[in-house]
Amino acid sequence: MPPAARSTPRTLAEDLRARDDAELEALLAARPDLATPLPASTTALATRATTRASVQRALDALDTPALQVAEVLSVLPEPTSATAVSRAWGARANEVLARLRTRALVWGPDRRLHLVHAVRDLLGPHPAGLGPPLADALGRRSPQRLAELLEDLGLPVSHDPEVALPRLAQHLGAPATLEALLTRAPEGVRALLDRLAWGPPTGSVERADRQVRAAGATGPVDWLLAHGLLAVSGPGTVVLPREVGLALRGGKVHRAPDREPPAAAVQQRRPQVVAAASAEAAAEACRLVEELGRLWGAAPPPVLRAGGVGVRELRRTAGSLEVDDATAALVAEVAHLAGLIADDAEVEPRWLPTPAFDAWCELDVPGRWPVLARAWLGSTRVPAMVGTRDAKGSARNALGPDLDRGAVLAVRRAVLAELAAAGRDRAVDAEDLLARLRWQAPRRTGRLHEDLVRWTLRDAGWLGVLGAGALSPAGWALLDGGTGNGPTGTADDADPAAGTADDAAAAALAAALPAPVGEVLLQADLTAVAPGPLEVHLAQRLAALARVESRGGATVYRFDAATVRHGLDEGLTADDALRFLADVSATGVPQPLEYLVRDVARRHGRVRVGRAGSYVRAEDPAVLAELLSDRRCAQLGLRSLAPTVLAAAAEPDEVLSALRAAGVAPAAEGPDGELVVRRSVALRSGPRALPRPVTGEPPPPSPALLSAAVRSLRTGDEDTEAGERRRAEHAGTPPLSHLDPATSLDLLRRAAAERRAVWVGYVDADGSPRRHLVEPIGVEGGRITAFDRAERSVRTFSVHRVTGVALQGA
Repeated sequence: MPPAARSTPRTLAEDLRARDDAELEALLAARPDLATPLPASTTALATRATTRASVQRALDALDTPALQVAEVLSVLPEPTSATAVSRAWGARANEVLARLRTRALVWGPDRRLHLVHAVRDLLGPHPAGLGPPLADALGRRSPQRLAELLEDLGLPVSHDPEVALPRLAQHLGAPATLEALLTRAPEGVRALLDRLAWGPPTGSVERADRQVRAAGATGPVDWLLAHGLLAVSGPGTVVLPREVGLALRGGKVHRAPDREPPAAAVQQRRPQVVAAASAEAAAEACRLVEELGRLWGAAPPPVLRAGGVGVRELRRTAGSLEVDDATAALVAEVAHLAGLIADDAEVEPRWLPTPAFDAWCELDVPGRWPVLARAWLGSTRVPAMVGTRDAKGSARNALGPDLDRGAVLAVRRAVLAELAAAGRDRAVDAEDLLARLRWQAPRRTGRLHEDLVRWTLRDAGWLGVLGAGALSPAGWALLDGGTGNGPTGTADDADPAAGTADDAAAAALAAALPAPVGEVLLQADLTAVAPGPLEVHLAQRLAALARVESRGGATVYRFDAATVRHGLDEGLTADDALRFLADVSATGVPQPLEYLVRDVARRHGRVRVGRAGSYVRAEDPAVLAELLSDRRCAQLGLRSLAPTVLAAAAEPDEVLSALRAAGVAPAAEGPDGELVVRRSVALRSGPRALPRPVTGEPPPPSPALLSAAVRSLRTGDEDTEAGERRRAEHAGTPPLSHLDPATSLDLLRRAAAERRAVWVGYVDADGSPRRHLVEPIGVEGGRITAFDRAERSVRTFSVHRVTGVALQGA
């Protein structure tokens, strides 16, 4: 529990110390970067929470109402109240203020609210399209011109800017004053103010800094300058002061409070359509990944020096898979993310399937799919960027190192969460989805953000996470952890619920897929029709004897001499092949197919090729005589050594290819004269770890870690207080009360004017609180310049790091 706290904290550090454990846990959960590494105390936590980088992360995560309220706070004078914020926003802001307070962007009670200074800096000089405060805007004028302005407005004249500027701000910021001035304004003044009122508040004017008086003003700009309703921000630029802009807006910072996300057009889909579309996409994705692994296992592409796959290799892969280059890149990226292909890390590296690929291929489609989908959900890779150009004009390659984008993880989860919120079997229009996501995080919008949303929809549809534009049953099960309570958007492999979610997703996909079949229909036209997805082992064995001719609801396989010979080359005999076909066929083996198999088998191996130079031998001399006279074999350099033996000047593999092109069915022969069974070699890389996402953001802390972090902060506070007491007792230094920044600055300015030394409590960059005995020289722009007596040098201190001030000897 926190120590006893004052009712009105004077600094953010004091505000944090007064919060209970649950509130501190909520802060660390909302801003995980504050806990990495864990600060030593709440004072160090307050210092880190006000740094520019951390505040930027927090602002980027705010939705539109929270950002609007933050802009209201940056416009109003500090401290302000919840009532004033609600009035300037146009709606009750207490709930939004509570969210900002939870994130430590706002601190203090409802009657004395303070906005963290870094928030003001990051919102820019024109928050909500309003210009700078009137005192700052008119501060460029000389004391004489300020006095003239006071005289023209009928106010008491003062040549002291410290008196003149507040007097002008109070007078011109009053709506009644503005309305009274505008009633006697010349034509064109109100139209000009209307153009500047809602931003941008600046405009270009020649010789903007010229001297004008109310009596000699001839045009709208001169009249506004002469009456202080426009200020000079540069030699050729004028700006509308903040108070004047607020008065023109009727006291409202925004046109209207944007409290609700924009409505989205939702299209209802039939559940059967969603399930069928997602199941078809999932099965196709798994098939393409398997084909990619087998293709690269036989002919692995080299790894580029800069990483990735070359353009030509990707195009060759796309042609083999019969897809476009973008889809081939997506297949390769998903396979890599799932740990199924990897760089083999050799001297001349190549992309190869991993040992995990073989285990994955043994699974059926419902078992394979969660591996791919979960890898995609948790990744920061953007496959759609393959082929685009980087800042140097170089093309980005598939599997290259420059495809990670930290923002894609949040975008992907936000897109899926929106689709889940729409309900089961409901699709959301892409433009409406973009509008809702802009409302959720307006500071994250931009061209890349919009592209990421569209790419997420495309990839999710290809993978089967979506079906007909709606979240699929399998995708829903994968996202909600198998609980049925609705998607959470998580995709952490370390989550204990991940296994349950994978099982639920596999079951949902299995229910949508056609049941695997164990039979095919062999036809007399040398085709085989599989009326559904074949069982995995049957599909693999059939692929050794036939090639796929068409896919769809049914898969058509085509037998010919080349495909049958491929099976024989891998060690099958004619009897083995026909026995397998008879077992798998529901209609028996047609006679034409049996003739084809036996005819190829009869000719297979009649001519044999071995290594000498190389040689060709056959039992029938007439066959060799035909080869000697065949022009297609001329490049082999064949010559007769004996009636049944030819010598060749080419390598055995070249001889085999040429003889097959000539219509012969040769077989390879080993040194012992036996047939060589040439099964395709499946190359594999060594075991590889899964690629990790590159987010640049710390993971959200677990509840146990949050609780431990708060206990550590409380212990650090106790140790800090005890250390302060010991140092004070030992050094004889006075106790340093925690003061608000304004009080600290007043005390330091007084010390500088009186040339007195002061004790300053200060949190160093490492978060450690220390005391310094200094002689202040100047205080300006949030910086304190002082002579440090211990270091015997002039130092600069940041005001927001000062924890307390006490005059020496006080």
